[in-house]
Amino acid sequence: MSHWLVIYDIRDEKRLHQVARVMEGFGIRVQKSVFELEVGIGVINELRKQLQKIITDEDYIVYFEVCEVDWQKREKYGVGRNITSEDKPYYVL
Repeated sequence: MSHWLVIYDIRDEKRLHQVARVMEGFGIRVQKSVFELEVGIGVINELRKQLQKIITDEDYIVYFEVCEVDWQKREKYGVGRNITSEDKPYYVL
């Protein structure tokens, strides 16, 4: 399993909602267009394939693979709620 941060900017509202629905099936939303994922490369490849069917040339998606050391260094602030995924706490803003 790897840690991933996926961010996106989708220009059309309909496509934006479609991308968000797909993303919700793969990761934890931490901001409106930012998701954290803890998955293998096969899952990331499937996510990419599904999103490629939705987006156009005017849209933008970035996938960041984050090493375990840097993942543990992340700091989160603000009001939110705790969500547990596979016994790992996540903080959703």
